[in-house]
Amino acid sequence: MSATTKIKSFASLFAFLPALFGQPAAHAPEPPVITVLCYHTYDASVKTAFNLSSRRFDEQLRYLYVQKIPVISMQQYLDHREKNTPLPERSVIITIDDGYKTAKTIAWPILKKYKFPFVLYVYPQAISRLPSALTWEDLKEMSAAGVEIQSHSLTHPLLTHPGKAMSRADYVAWLDQELQESKARLESHLGKPVTSLAYPYGGYDELIVERTRQAGYKVALTCDDQDVTGKSDALLLGRRLVFRGTSKKAFVQYFRSKPIEVAELNPRDGERTKGIPTEIRAKILNIKDIIPESAQILVDKFGKDWHVAPIDAKTGELRFIVPKKDRHGFHFVTLVARDRLNPALQREASWSFIVKRNVSKN
Repeated sequence: MSATTKIKSFASLFAFLPALFGQPAAHAPEPPVITVLCYHTYDASVKTAFNLSSRRFDEQLRYLYVQKIPVISMQQYLDHREKNTPLPERSVIITIDDGYKTAKTIAWPILKKYKFPFVLYVYPQAISRLPSALTWEDLKEMSAAGVEIQSHSLTHPLLTHPGKAMSRADYVAWLDQELQESKARLESHLGKPVTSLAYPYGGYDELIVERTRQAGYKVALTCDDQDVTGKSDALLLGRRLVFRGTSKKAFVQYFRSKPIEVAELNPRDGERTKGIPTEIRAKILNIKDIIPESAQILVDKFGKDWHVAPIDAKTGELRFIVPKKDRHGFHFVTLVARDRLNPALQREASWSFIVKRNVSKN
């Protein structure tokens, strides 16, 4: 996981915003909000950011259980999108990335204790090959028991950066192999359709999203730190990363935020730009649901400081002048504001753009 992704994932959790109060506005009920949690491994003896102890994992699942927060499967979410089947008002999808053995030996027994479904995202190149990885027999056992096994690409590269210079044609062929062969191998070994993808390291852009669509995936997950709403693009679903250092307070906060609905993004979500844009623009669709004066914005490449987000309270137009700093790579944008009806709740939106490309346009 990249450092920028980690910074961005923590950023909105520790934002300090003034609790400004506004007048309630009547509006139609919002569509169901889904929080997708992202875990990795559970070997507490290895002290990395992504290793979670079994005790902490159990505490978090117990919180969901005690608070009666529904945990649903990815298939339930897909059925909701495709068939309009109902979902609970607020629900959770649990995902575990990379295919470490601890997903079976440590996480699975705890999940079974609470009878929670979950999705395991694996990259076939590691299965039955790396000492820390699950085997194909493990995956067959888990799949037969109802665990959803889905794709995390073939070899787990950062799809936006193939590691060496390529022509556009070679790059597209490489992308297709990562996306298509992973899907084909999993379906061949497990005998079940693979319909969803977790982008490795959370990296994506417009081309990757389009090749993902063409590869036959119906759902794809990012590492953008936001909830899933009725307006979320099925191939750009946000996730809440859970780290070793994620406190109980931070974990609970995941379920106390609501979305800010954004459109007309410039730069667009996942767009590659030739240089640093002079400003970031967006249209706030649910402007009546937030307190505009409380809005703040963070662009992580430009430091850890939050800035007042200039939003027109009538039109919902956001225009943020970008600091004049030359920073290439991923730029994660996080927008937060207080909910108008309940100012104790925070609303959020996030997206990313990429400056400088290493793939030829020819």
